[in-house]
Amino acid sequence: MAKCIRLSTSVVRSVVIVLVMLVLTSIGGLVSSASEPEDLSFEGDDIMSTYSRAVQLAFERVSDLDSYSNQVLSQTEDWLIVTGVPIDKHELTMALPDRSEPAPILKGAYIWGFDNPQTSLARLQLSLDSGEIESFSPLVDRQHQPRLVPNDPDFTSQWHLRNTGQTNGVAGEDANVTSIWDNYTGSEVVISVIDDGLDYNHSDINPHYSAELSYDWCDDDSDPMPSSWNGHGTAAAGVAAAVGNNSVDVAGVAFEATLAGSLLIACSNSDATEADALSYEEDEIDIYSNSWGPADDGRTLEAPGPLTLAAFESDAYSGRDGLGNLITWAAGNGLGSDDDSNYDGYANSRFTIAVTAINHNGEQSNYAEPGANILVAAHSNGDGEGITTTDITGTGGYNSGNVTHTFGGTSSATPLASGVIALMLDANENLTWRDVQHVLVNSARMNDPTDSSWRINGGGHDVSHKYGFGAVDAGAAVALAENWVNVGVELNSTYGPYSPTTDIPDDNTTWTELTTVVTDEFSLESVDLVVDIDHTYRGDLDIVLVSPSGTESWLAEARSDNGNHYSDWMFSTVQHWDESSLGTWTLKIRDISSGTNGTLNSWELILHGVDIDFDHDNDGLSDENETQIYGTDPYDSDTDDDGLNDYDEVMVYGTDPLSSDSDLDGLSDLVEVSNTGTNPLDSDSDDDGLSDGSEINYWFSNPLIYDPDDDLDLFYHFNDCNDTNPLVNPGRPELLNGIDDNCDDYIDEGYNFTDRDNDGLNDWKEYHIYGTDYMDSDTDDDGLDDGEEVNIFSAMGSDPVVFDPDSDADTWYWFEDCDDDDPDRSPGQIELLDDFDNDCDFLVDEDYWDLDTDNDGLTDYDEFHNITTDHLDGDTDDDGLPDGLEYNQYASLGANPLVHDEDSDGDGWYWFQDCADDDFDRAPFKPEILDGKDNDCDDVADEDFFDMDSDNDGLTDYEEFNNYSTNPELPDSDSDGMTDGHEVTISGSDPTTFNFDSDEDGFYDFEDCDDSNPAINPDGTEAWNGRDDDCNEQVDDGLSRKSLVSTTPDYREVQYWDAVNESLVLRVEGIPNSVEVTLIWNLGDYTLTMNASEGGKGVEIMPIDCESGVTPIEIYLCDQGSGPQQATLTISELGETTTIIWDIDMVVWSPPSSLSERLLGFLISPVGMAVALIVVVSLLGMLVLGIRRVSYNRRLEDAYKAYDIKPTEFALSPELQGYELPSAPDLSTMMGQQAAPVQLPSIPSGPVDSETIPEAPDLD
Repeated sequence: MAKCIRLSTSVVRSVVIVLVMLVLTSIGGLVSSASEPEDLSFEGDDIMSTYSRAVQLAFERVSDLDSYSNQVLSQTEDWLIVTGVPIDKHELTMALPDRSEPAPILKGAYIWGFDNPQTSLARLQLSLDSGEIESFSPLVDRQHQPRLVPNDPDFTSQWHLRNTGQTNGVAGEDANVTSIWDNYTGSEVVISVIDDGLDYNHSDINPHYSAELSYDWCDDDSDPMPSSWNGHGTAAAGVAAAVGNNSVDVAGVAFEATLAGSLLIACSNSDATEADALSYEEDEIDIYSNSWGPADDGRTLEAPGPLTLAAFESDAYSGRDGLGNLITWAAGNGLGSDDDSNYDGYANSRFTIAVTAINHNGEQSNYAEPGANILVAAHSNGDGEGITTTDITGTGGYNSGNVTHTFGGTSSATPLASGVIALMLDANENLTWRDVQHVLVNSARMNDPTDSSWRINGGGHDVSHKYGFGAVDAGAAVALAENWVNVGVELNSTYGPYSPTTDIPDDNTTWTELTTVVTDEFSLESVDLVVDIDHTYRGDLDIVLVSPSGTESWLAEARSDNGNHYSDWMFSTVQHWDESSLGTWTLKIRDISSGTNGTLNSWELILHGVDIDFDHDNDGLSDENETQIYGTDPYDSDTDDDGLNDYDEVMVYGTDPLSSDSDLDGLSDLVEVSNTGTNPLDSDSDDDGLSDGSEINYWFSNPLIYDPDDDLDLFYHFNDCNDTNPLVNPGRPELLNGIDDNCDDYIDEGYNFTDRDNDGLNDWKEYHIYGTDYMDSDTDDDGLDDGEEVNIFSAMGSDPVVFDPDSDADTWYWFEDCDDDDPDRSPGQIELLDDFDNDCDFLVDEDYWDLDTDNDGLTDYDEFHNITTDHLDGDTDDDGLPDGLEYNQYASLGANPLVHDEDSDGDGWYWFQDCADDDFDRAPFKPEILDGKDNDCDDVADEDFFDMDSDNDGLTDYEEFNNYSTNPELPDSDSDGMTDGHEVTISGSDPTTFNFDSDEDGFYDFEDCDDSNPAINPDGTEAWNGRDDDCNEQVDDGLSRKSLVSTTPDYREVQYWDAVNESLVLRVEGIPNSVEVTLIWNLGDYTLTMNASEGGKGVEIMPIDCESGVTPIEIYLCDQGSGPQQATLTISELGETTTIIWDIDMVVWSPPSSLSERLLGFLISPVGMAVALIVVVSLLGMLVLGIRRVSYNRRLEDAYKAYDIKPTEFALSPELQGYELPSAPDLSTMMGQQAAPVQLPSIPSGPVDSETIPEAPDLD
């Protein structure tokens, strides 16, 4: 997730952001109200996850807004954006950019421009919060510096190419290039020097200069010509590829290579510009040489932006038509500042070749930084010697002339390595970027062999944090490159990130260690370690990575760096080259200085290398043999998935590892080897003519035992149902003989479809089941076919082999006739209503079930059998009701079709219909009247009046007549002014009894608790009077007695009582006489019964005498002594108790006040404080007057001295001494600092300022 969501904690920035967002929000509200949100049509899913881990970390770093100043953020016009929104819809996002263009290299990354940068931050934050963009970060221009060139004495010889000791160095300590120039000179290899420019007019550069591959990124044109003072790039280019063997100036390492110039670091530039320069013409340029980077001060931790890192990756995986560009980088010149190349994110990348510097003795140059990322060392200055190379022609550059002899630093070592790489590519143009690094590692020479930094790593390489794998050796490198076989496919594996949130102890030499176990085995090239550490003085930390082989990569060492944190910083190390990745890796961190604590938030290990596992599937066959000889899959131990691994098939069983069934018998090789015991290479192990698979899977016979054919009918015993009878076998025709002739487990199965006598029975059933003659259709000769007797009449008792008779000769066989002795009963007879089954259908009188001859609603069958009415007479009892109506409808009411039914009251309703057959006014459908009777016989009386309210008094007529005995025609039956409904439903009074309001207070007698007193009613106000004023059945409720009484003195104030000299009088007023109360007075736990006044509303305690007192109260109070006391009055009434408490500061005896106490008492009194204030003001006034008098006398004395006047010369007479003279001017500033006295003129030499020197007083 992008860190840009963590806004700065700065108050100023927060205020600005909030204000801007509020303005934008209000504007956005107007816009949104006018139109629907735009469909931004996102392209694809998450963009950031498609980037490499290094690029993701770079985005996290640059999008941390806390790392920028407010000024930078408010002035940044261009921002790097990651979004899936199509570019044509960028202007529709909430950020509203003024312009947008694709960023270089990265798909989904864009550069947005804002004309008003002060509002861009808040707008971008809105886009991020809404999900329109995934990340935003400011594109800030950075100024890079050339690697520092030490200011050493000049020297004129190119000893770095051929060292003969001309600089008093070690002879032969050089790049060893002269031995290969006869064969390789870098021809057709292009080196791009990215620096401060390239003087392409120089006579040693121009012949091999490529204008097409050069560019000026500062001026955005194709001319990289530097300013006259920028000679760094020209000097670096000369080291790498100055034209040689031309009798002019100097020679470069690859003196026939093509040179291109990228002018970049002469100005500030952004991440996008760096990315453009480092990927410019990546298919045409072979090597990018970089002798620049962040400051080498030991306190700078800086890495490329995400676009530049993406350019590195593009160079590696796409450049040179997929072989990869070579990027060399100066390791840095900050040794004097305890700098380390691992702090430089450019040289610290696995895609760059970090080059350090050694001097003419092969020793570490006095400025060269160490680092676990350094691959090789190359020669440069460092011991008084310099590097001779090209300089800007004329007076520009380092020296006057075309050559400088003072070039150096890692800025010189890096292009030297670039030149050697050009020679390697000249020798083998097919080298990939990783091949070049491998060749350099394996060909580098161990310089300064006695240095203690050298270690042998787990891959057998000598390696050093000072020198990497040693000094670059052109001869050895080219020799190795000539026949180099490209390394295998790059493998990458990530472990983590782990988030332990581990505290790092302060001022402690003990390591904090964390481990991870790597299970992917390959030969390492480089290793990346990503750490996120919070520490406000990161220079306190040592950070070491230890491989399973025990090799230590020192990634950070304690130094004077007060910078904050390692925020998702990626360290890179090559110290573990060719080691196995397999095993436990250990991260060690310690803080060896006191002052600040730190926390390891997370760490992540990323491994890069090549495969070294020769049998990936561990099947015992080498990958090489599997691919080149056997054709098996080296990553699958069982290529044909038959359960046998490839080795066992090839080496043990001789089966085909590419076929799961080598002998094609239908059994897999594993089954034959492990289960059946058959030969996996012989399809018929027992040679009986049956394959092993058919015996197991089809015949279920034993494939290891020979199977015979005893009756020689060509059928094996296991499929011949009778191997002793040659006429019985699967090939014989089936006969109708009760034998399974064809061995199909069915007997006579061919005859269950034939019917030779056409009697409706198939032959198989006639032979096996019925025993009939399948050649005779009527076996028993009774006139019925065998099929009829079986299929139709068998259920009736017919048997096809037994003759069937017809005894009564009515043409119905015995089994068909219900009575074969009676010719009148047979299936052909007509059914009669006589309780007999005449037609032999097993049903009696069934023809009358639905017949109703008399149309009375009852069937003839029911009338004859069940009801016994006359089925020919519709009204059997002659009562006017049809039999069916009486039986079906009125039977439940008591009607009987055989009994005559009466209507006694003659109202047209039979007795069983009428609810009162003796009352003519009561019958169904009679109108209902309000009389308390059920007039309409619906079992409900007066129901028509349930909802009727004739007098509109709120009560239904039914309720008034039946429930309340009121008059349903009168709304107020008792004429008391309240409707009947009101009295019933609201007041609850009797609507038939007149109600009074005797006291005329608006409340009737049943509402008022005292209808004789108008002040007492439910709306009355409760008062303290012993009555229930509001009729809530509570007397004097809800009243605070304390607020209704008054006390003397006020009980809420503390009372002072001198008990010896004063009486204590307490009184309560305001208790109504109508209230019956009990008053109890207490002082402490002493009850003041004897001291209470008549009526108990007051109490008085006379002064006491503790020396001779005899009363109980005196004895009690004297025993208590001086101190706080509480007097308590308890007012008790029915259901209520009120307590009033006086707090009393009682003094039993007070000694007389001392003089100091009396004086202090006077001073703190109002009068005393006023007197003291007057005295203080008077003293201050006298002090001010005295100070002013002293100042006046001093000024007068200064005036006398200034004019050299004695005070007595102008002494005034007493009568004139009241005049006040102004002070003399201060002339000290005019007199300066002279030690000797100055004689001033008696008369001023110029005009006198009347404000400075006062005039003499007018004595007249």
